[in-house]
Amino acid sequence: MKKVLVLILIIIISCSPVLNIKALGSVSVDDSLKDEILDYDYIYDAKKDERIPIPKTYVIEKVIKYLGEEAGFFKRPEYIFIDNKQFIYVADTGNNRIVKLSNNGEVVNIFTGPSELPFNKPSGVFVDNDGAIFVSDTGNNRIVHLNSAGEYVDEFVRPESELLEDDFVFNPKTVYISPTGYIYCIRHQSLMTIDVNNNFRGYVGTTEVGFDLAWFLVRIFATKEQRRSVIKKQAPPFINFVITDEGEIYATTQDIRYGQIKKINSVGRNLYPPGQYGEKDYDKKNNIEIQPYLADITVNEKGIISVLQQNNGRVYQYDQEGNMLASFGGIGERRGQFKMPVSLTIDSEGCIYVLDKELECIQVFKPTRYIELIHEGIYLYHDGKYLEAQQIWREVLSINNNYKLAHMGLGKSLMKDEQWKAAMEEYKAAGDKLGYSSAFVKYRYTFIRKNFGWILLVVGFAVYLLNFIIRSLKKLSDDVIDTFGQEKGGNKKYGIF
Repeated sequence: MKKVLVLILIIIISCSPVLNIKALGSVSVDDSLKDEILDYDYIYDAKKDERIPIPKTYVIEKVIKYLGEEAGFFKRPEYIFIDNKQFIYVADTGNNRIVKLSNNGEVVNIFTGPSELPFNKPSGVFVDNDGAIFVSDTGNNRIVHLNSAGEYVDEFVRPESELLEDDFVFNPKTVYISPTGYIYCIRHQSLMTIDVNNNFRGYVGTTEVGFDLAWFLVRIFATKEQRRSVIKKQAPPFINFVITDEGEIYATTQDIRYGQIKKINSVGRNLYPPGQYGEKDYDKKNNIEIQPYLADITVNEKGIISVLQQNNGRVYQYDQEGNMLASFGGIGERRGQFKMPVSLTIDSEGCIYVLDKELECIQVFKPTRYIELIHEGIYLYHDGKYLEAQQIWREVLSINNNYKLAHMGLGKSLMKDEQWKAAMEEYKAAGDKLGYSSAFVKYRYTFIRKNFGWILLVVGFAVYLLNFIIRSLKKLSDDVIDTFGQEKGGNKKYGIF
């Protein structure tokens, strides 16, 4: 019997397909390799600290690594940007250059800066709608402005201002130009702005520190020497940011109190819902909780936000209400995984490009039909096309009936269509108590208004019936008492029994 079982096992193993797994470290990548280790993605419920499996949302489409004989390879690149014509720009930091690529990965141009003072460890690049290029030439402490052909135009250095400390060092990384023409770059807890004349224009987006009782008591009772020895509580620093064509600033910070993702309006206020974004990790050996470090952020034209968590190598995607739509990636060296992801961006087709500093390559991820349906449902709802949105959400639920966001989206669309009872059922399936309560209030109000005549009639009849019963019982009680009193020789009327 044992011999038969062993023979069957050998046959099964010999018939099983063998995967030819090749690491990304080589120039070519085996396209027959399965896209990613897992055949599903998941969304993370921060409140329950729970991972919920969902169908695949993005699949690896291609890897851009070898750039040809002349350009060679990337060397510890740090930033990626796609302009409005879908050209890709990479801050190839280790090679001291900016590489311009077509959307299929072919080298279009290479910029090394002005001959008098070439780029030195450039770590950021931005291209405006006219093709003008702005490079964060970090090693030379400047921002360099090039025309679309890569010719030097001018540069921006440390601005002179009494508001800046004497020891302030201008070493820009990410750089963006707002629709108003201001240059934005990160300076610790804020975004620093500079005008076209290299004048300092102030800070934007500083996170509120909040009240600290200990520091308050120190300020009141401590001596000057004691106050100097105490570290003042500071706002959490910015990590990265983007500015949309509408002038909205989206940023990632280390703010674990109010949320790592910010949406900053023109007056510097955060409009994005507070909450836990990304995914916490745990160092079981040292019993330490590791907070997510969101290295970069990108936003598509419809407001879908994707962030790159460096410490676990995953991309997380959110809508404008802070709902997680997808997550994919992970740490590793196979296709669809990363070693040190540092930057990401998105093209007009919805493909996400992730730049890896250690693997020295760009991985391009294509959206699946599943995530495209989710995006479409969100877009239709916000465009006021509620009936079309219902159809999309039902299609999503036909793929994954347990997807809570689809139930919520369908519930919202049904609410707009005044189908309160159906909306209640969808909110119940999503576990959305607030949504269910809102739908119930509307349902109750509509029911009462629609059936007010019948309700009034029933209430009136109930009041009449209750009054009749009370009077009948009272008469019956009086009759019983009279009968009882006469038998005892008494009289109820005069109170004599």
